[in-house]
Amino acid sequence: MAAVQLAPGQTFDGQRMYQHVRTWLPAYAAPHFIRIQDTLAITSTFKLVKSRLVREGFNVGVITDPLFVLDNQAKAFRPLTVDMYQAVCNGTWRL
Repeated sequence: MAAVQLAPGQTFDGQRMYQHVRTWLPAYAAPHFIRIQDTLAITSTFKLVKSRLVREGFNVGVITDPLFVLDNQAKAFRPLTVDMYQAVCNGTWRL
């Protein structure tokens, strides 16, 4: 998962991000989930606070931030829905 903060005035384009990830990253490094946050929590030494992100995982019932999943068939990052979340948990959606 990648947790990102968009620059002011920018919007997330799932198709463009998919193309960027496939062009510049090897398959093993591509994030399966992208979480868009208003602000990234940092420590006093400017390290990212990841404990809450790890605890919440990709559970759409817990996360209030926009969450996108890598969809290779659609060639885009699509918003993660409850049905898609259940399919991932049940193993019927391959990541």
